[in-house]
Amino acid sequence: MSKESLNINVDPLKEGSDNIEFTVDKLGLTNPARTIPTDVDYFIRKQKGELESKYTFPQAVKKAFEIDNLFVSGINKLNQPQGPDIDFDFVPTEEMFKTIETYPDYMKDAFFEARSESHFYNIKSQVDERMEVENEISKLGFAGFGARMIAAVLDPAAIGLSIATIPLGGFGAYATVPTKIMRLKRALKFGAIVGAENAAIESGLVALDPLKNPNDVKFALLAGFTLGSPAGWIGRVNAKKNKVPTDIVKAYQKTDYAAQKMQKNLALEDVQKFAAENNFELNPNYIKNNRMKLSKETNVMNAKIIDDPRNAPEVGTYWEEFSKNFFFRYDIAGELNRSKIPLVKRFREVAVSDPVVGNPRGDTAVEWKQRTSNEIMYPYMNYREIALRSFKKLNKDVSFKDTHDLEERFDSVMSDLKEFPDNYKFSNQVTEEMRTLARYATEAFDNTLDIVGQTGREGWQEVAGYRQKNYIPHVHSSKKTIQALDSYGEKQLKEVYANSLRAMKADLGDDLFNEMIDKMIKKITTPRIFGQEADVARVFQGSNIAVVREFLEDIGLKTEQIDKIIAKIEKGSGNTLDRNANRRLPFDLNARIDVKNLKTNAIESLSVKDLTDRNLTRLLRMYNQQVLGSAAMARFFNFKNNKEFKDFLDEVRSEGKNLGYEKTFRDIEDIEIIAANISGRQSPLEKGGDPNGFMRRSARLVQDYNFLRLFGQVGFAQGAELYTGISEIGFKTFLKSNPAFSDIMGKLRAGKIKFDDPLLEELRSQGLPVGLDKFMHTPTGRFDNELDIPLGGTGSRLDNTELVSGKLKRFVSDISFLNPMTMYTQIILGRGMALKISDIVNDYVKRFGTTKIYSKLSKGDQVRFKTLGWREDEFNRIADQVSKHSVYKDGKYQAIGLEDWTPEARANYNVGMQRFIDRVVQRNDIGSMSRFFTTDYTRMLTQFRTFTLGSYTKQLMNRLYVLAETRGKDYHTYSAFMASMVGAVQFYAVQSYINSFGRSDQKQYLDKRLSPENLAKIGFLRSSWSSLIPGAIDTALYPFLDDLPFSYGRNTELSSQFLSGIPTVNLIQSTFDTTRNLKKLAFDPTYQASKRDVQQGLSLIALQNALIIKNINNIIVDELGE
Repeated sequence: MSKESLNINVDPLKEGSDNIEFTVDKLGLTNPARTIPTDVDYFIRKQKGELESKYTFPQAVKKAFEIDNLFVSGINKLNQPQGPDIDFDFVPTEEMFKTIETYPDYMKDAFFEARSESHFYNIKSQVDERMEVENEISKLGFAGFGARMIAAVLDPAAIGLSIATIPLGGFGAYATVPTKIMRLKRALKFGAIVGAENAAIESGLVALDPLKNPNDVKFALLAGFTLGSPAGWIGRVNAKKNKVPTDIVKAYQKTDYAAQKMQKNLALEDVQKFAAENNFELNPNYIKNNRMKLSKETNVMNAKIIDDPRNAPEVGTYWEEFSKNFFFRYDIAGELNRSKIPLVKRFREVAVSDPVVGNPRGDTAVEWKQRTSNEIMYPYMNYREIALRSFKKLNKDVSFKDTHDLEERFDSVMSDLKEFPDNYKFSNQVTEEMRTLARYATEAFDNTLDIVGQTGREGWQEVAGYRQKNYIPHVHSSKKTIQALDSYGEKQLKEVYANSLRAMKADLGDDLFNEMIDKMIKKITTPRIFGQEADVARVFQGSNIAVVREFLEDIGLKTEQIDKIIAKIEKGSGNTLDRNANRRLPFDLNARIDVKNLKTNAIESLSVKDLTDRNLTRLLRMYNQQVLGSAAMARFFNFKNNKEFKDFLDEVRSEGKNLGYEKTFRDIEDIEIIAANISGRQSPLEKGGDPNGFMRRSARLVQDYNFLRLFGQVGFAQGAELYTGISEIGFKTFLKSNPAFSDIMGKLRAGKIKFDDPLLEELRSQGLPVGLDKFMHTPTGRFDNELDIPLGGTGSRLDNTELVSGKLKRFVSDISFLNPMTMYTQIILGRGMALKISDIVNDYVKRFGTTKIYSKLSKGDQVRFKTLGWREDEFNRIADQVSKHSVYKDGKYQAIGLEDWTPEARANYNVGMQRFIDRVVQRNDIGSMSRFFTTDYTRMLTQFRTFTLGSYTKQLMNRLYVLAETRGKDYHTYSAFMASMVGAVQFYAVQSYINSFGRSDQKQYLDKRLSPENLAKIGFLRSSWSSLIPGAIDTALYPFLDDLPFSYGRNTELSSQFLSGIPTVNLIQSTFDTTRNLKKLAFDPTYQASKRDVQQGLSLIALQNALIIKNINNIIVDELGE
């Protein structure tokens, strides 16, 4: 296992650099520590001097110079011996590993560079001495802190750099500034410069001396700030009492946070400026890795501390609260808003954006996960089809059983190429395109780890810090496990797992060992594992003891049994080459035993690894979804493990009971549905059913078939969304942001999505939904597209049927213009909104001379931007960055310059853009859905109506809310209402004209369809905001009228009435009617089919209403029907 550190420190100007390069330490202690303690309370306690130190203040200063001063530390290092004896056969003993575990994390890395036994104990001696020095200095409290400040400040190298900065605003420039405001600006600027310099010096010092606590990097940054700025907080300390007053503590925290932000932001800005001035090209990895650094999230809660002020729900304006709590809302967000439990309300604000009023407080867990997943996965998903085509070409003479077999073989080879690249180094069995795809997979795995490693999720920091090279998660394949049970029986399968864990049997005893194996087999062979594959893989491949405990609890072992197993794990196996040996169940995945095939009586060899999934695409998507879900749970809710989430649910139950709230059970269910969506698990309403079971797969296939037969012209429905979008950004902006439609069509070829427009590429690189949907929702990943549940195979023919069905759905989406129109509209809106914001900022800055322009906006714009998460502070922050970093060429807006923005402003911008695009080109997230429609069976009832259901809150109620806040005086909202209807009518008219070809009654057909009365009804029906109103009208009038007002206006040609408009109901009814008519045709010579009968029979055929085919069917109906 390699010891690759978190790949977020890239030399920006060195091609191919993945890590910081350090001066080689002759003792071999070259690795900087990776863990930076941030416990401010502990720091403050140290400053109070709670213990007596053996050092006097002068002695402390001397010791501080040895560890904090680059000049003195370097001289001391030069005086050290040339190096240790090297023993090439040296292997650390178990006793040595136990010794290492007794030291703090930031000291442990030094030991792993030991080159002999004597070198190991020499390192131990240095570590002990260093810890003693730091401990004694810390006992002096604030005096000790001052000693280290003096050492850091009085550093010749630091002073030299400070003098060099005078032209940029150093001492000389600062002293000549006359005004108070300018003095403060210069002070902050100079403090930032010195702080950054000192941080750089400290980074070099860490490289020179691996025993130095990396927290000192932040310490030096603060020292630089203090030296550079008279406004530094150190001068206000009550030194006589040797304590740090409360206001000083607060000042320290604020300054420390500001200093950290300054270091990150200025480092990026300086590098980019330097590169631009010297015509250097920045390393793309540097840009990417800076983007992967998480900024501080503002919309968070701490569910573990109930009284934490961050857990208080937001209270908005009267109309905002009225809209959130409106009784006639059936979406999950609305239900949680109406809860009587404040903790539940706050959970909703952090988890999902309200589809009516948005989420003014900031990002949400669901949105962040979706955007981050897009950002990480798009290179792999968009290139996969190219690699697959090259594989087909390479194996053109190979006979595959079916499409599913081809896809599985391809992804299996890709898994081997990813995990064992050396085996394919000179192989002609893989193509260059496949090697490229493997690199994209590696980047996706690494980037996913980079993200989760920063969130504090239990166990993942270790995985990210010591990641396994060429890692692939060993996830159990439901298909292979089912086949193994069928071929070898449960008893032999248990023997395979027992053999892989044989190292534990002697210590645990037969009873506990066998019970553990039994329950483990039950876990991995039942639907309980779905959505938890990544967690189970960590148990098998190792990361953290807490993860193992959680797994053992989940399979149903008792506490005393678990304690005994954990004790054995921590005792270790003596494997000194595996860093995780004492943190995981000691599975030997490759251990093989002979088993008898009960069907053929043949003796075969089987290992646990033989039962793992080797489909790279499925593994990568599953891993990305589930790991980012864990990251979101930690980042937004502070749930470090699953137990803490369960404790939160118990607290909600307790609060509900105390309040006498009768609907607590409903709130719990809604919270669990959202958490399952975030974590990549199936809805709890599925009651643990197998998503690959025959009945649920059949339900999905029925829905797929309805899609194939009825969605041939659904692209015409996008007219309402397109025109709504144009009204949102303005017609002038639309003309400027409008790319050639033929270019959009060309980009629909898989792997050809990259645009030549830098602005669009910026948006796409942030994970924003600008034309990514087709490629992110490929059928080969076999995911439930709404809830992100991994759908494995069972080995039956349904595997191929479901895969082919998914590919056909993509084909129908293309020929129906659904994909092209969605892609086009998203691009128009993304580019258009960016242009609109730029135009607003430039116009207002010219008029008012400031970027603080939010208060100058119209009330309507303020409300709309607030729903996007852009309140005054956020919008002004965005405006400031737009004015600084936008790129223009020949007067045209070329690029946003997002990579140059501060992380906070960039995060604000991305959140708002995502919400804007997803509202206009409507994408329903879990919060905008009713909880009853999150299962396979209930989705059959709402098929083709999810847009309608979501538009009730996202379109209709949202616009009514804006009108309420503006007292009905927002012209923009009225124009959006009208634009949606106009777009719907225009696209309907074109569709009707095309569909009239082949009809003998073409003139009468067009006269009726295009009459003013009918166009008015169609404009209302197909508008993006009419929602359930037309269906409710037709349903209410159904008992009284034969010709319902909206009877033939839907793109699918289904009834708008609620019951008969359900596609599966229509399928069943049409099948029965057609069967009866065929029977009459066969046995009743007097029977003559009507045109309606023929049309109903043709409606059962896939693609029957696609363009051209629809016209051919018109001719058939005229010929065969009366």
